[in-house]
Amino acid sequence: MFENLLKFTVEGKIDSLSVLLNLLLAFLLSLLIALVYKKTHKGISYSQAFLLTLIISGVVISAVMMTIGNNIAMAFGAFGAFSLIRFRTAIKDSKDMGYIFLVLAVGMAVGTGQYVIAVATTILVLAIIIALTKINFGSMKKYDYILTFNFNTQDNDENIYKATFDKYLKNSNILNIKARDNGRTLQLTFSIKFIADSDSQKFISGLQAVKGVEDVNLITAKSDVEY
Repeated sequence: MFENLLKFTVEGKIDSLSVLLNLLLAFLLSLLIALVYKKTHKGISYSQAFLLTLIISGVVISAVMMTIGNNIAMAFGAFGAFSLIRFRTAIKDSKDMGYIFLVLAVGMAVGTGQYVIAVATTILVLAIIIALTKINFGSMKKYDYILTFNFNTQDNDENIYKATFDKYLKNSNILNIKARDNGRTLQLTFSIKFIADSDSQKFISGLQAVKGVEDVNLITAKSDVEY
């Protein structure tokens, strides 16, 4: 009688214990992927919400695949339901898309009972990610620091701080511009490299003395910067 309680009432459906084990395996593999993402992430575009999304997506896709099974009609129904969802969150880092595809593939493999594929894919892909991250694969140019500051555009020339940049910096690259107060204030983010690291304090002092510049922050970024 207890065994019957562990079965779905519809013939041919997966039993309840297998469902729980599949969901648990999907959760563990997705959690491992999320932890590697957190460990290897570079730059300032890190999002805790994205980390949670990776874990949830793997579990949900596993459940969807178990629900569909071999039913073509349900597969088309699921496709139609997902097509109604509009994803409005922009992905800043193209590498994040790769992680999304990875958890989807793992969730699909677990949901269809392809456990060897799910585990092998997770281990192999994560090993590749860790190895490529350690050797800094694809690196072309390095910056030493991330600079952020607010600039008041009212009655101030937007190039007024460029003289300070030219005096102390070897390289600078704009990463992000965010408008505030109806465009009156700009939050600017740069990746920068000093001509001499010893000039960092002089640079900060000089930049703070520029009219319209406020809230100067300098963050060390000795490896490649990704925004």
